[in-house]
Amino acid sequence: MNEYLGLALAGAGIIYNLFACLGLVRLPDLYTRLQSSTKAVTMGTCLILIGIAVYAGSGPTIARTLLVMVFVLLTAPTAAHAIARGAHSSGIRVERVTAEGLIGRTIESELWDRIRVGDREEKDRFQLFLGVCPIYDLEGSLTARGLFARIAPELGELTGAVPGEIVEKLLEREAEATTALAPGVAIPHIQVAGEGIFAMMAVRVRGGVRFSEETPDVRAVFVLAGSTDQWHFHLRSLAGIAGIVREEDFSEQWERAADGDDLRRLLLRRVEKRPAKNGDR
Repeated sequence: MNEYLGLALAGAGIIYNLFACLGLVRLPDLYTRLQSSTKAVTMGTCLILIGIAVYAGSGPTIARTLLVMVFVLLTAPTAAHAIARGAHSSGIRVERVTAEGLIGRTIESELWDRIRVGDREEKDRFQLFLGVCPIYDLEGSLTARGLFARIAPELGELTGAVPGEIVEKLLEREAEATTALAPGVAIPHIQVAGEGIFAMMAVRVRGGVRFSEETPDVRAVFVLAGSTDQWHFHLRSLAGIAGIVREEDFSEQWERAADGDDLRRLLLRRVEKRPAKNGDR
């Protein structure tokens, strides 16, 4: 009986390890592959060792397999943590949504599926924010830090957050994964402390903002900051902005606009002409 149980446990461990190998091949980046190579492999290896101990049934074999299990359980997560920290320090980022995903229909469709787009009140609220939100029209070129430092004082007034903390949060968000998700467009967004807080800003930088090596020339930046209880509307606003910027001629019209007022009219026209979706009337 012990032989069959041991073989079954070892077989289950082999299956876990096979799925781990599949994850190493199929998952998109280093961090998700670490999940596969650490958790699944650890579970699979431990099952194989338990199967060996049950199959053998002798004291010395059981003792040796237990020692190996302890070694695996201690070293696997430690090694994965060290690899992840080293990768992050070296600038390797989590795989992000591609530019095609933002300007195409995929990301917008997913966001609309996650929130109640039929809520006319929220659609009107988003349009209202576009009508009154600060719009900056800046000359020259900037780094991401330089841009965040320029807008942080006013964003702090709108949200009640300390400007320095806003800059640090925006930079931390960029370090996790750049928010420059489409050619020439970035949507930095953060959460702030408090309740009932939401703020939106639009920025044109004529010389471009350097968000990363891959996105050195971002000219349209939409900044969102809100408290946790406003997350639903936060997603609604992301979906609305995605709908605005995915139009083929957006970048051309954005660069051609005369000033901040012209930029605002462009955004409002884009919202007003969007067709109703999912019962939005």
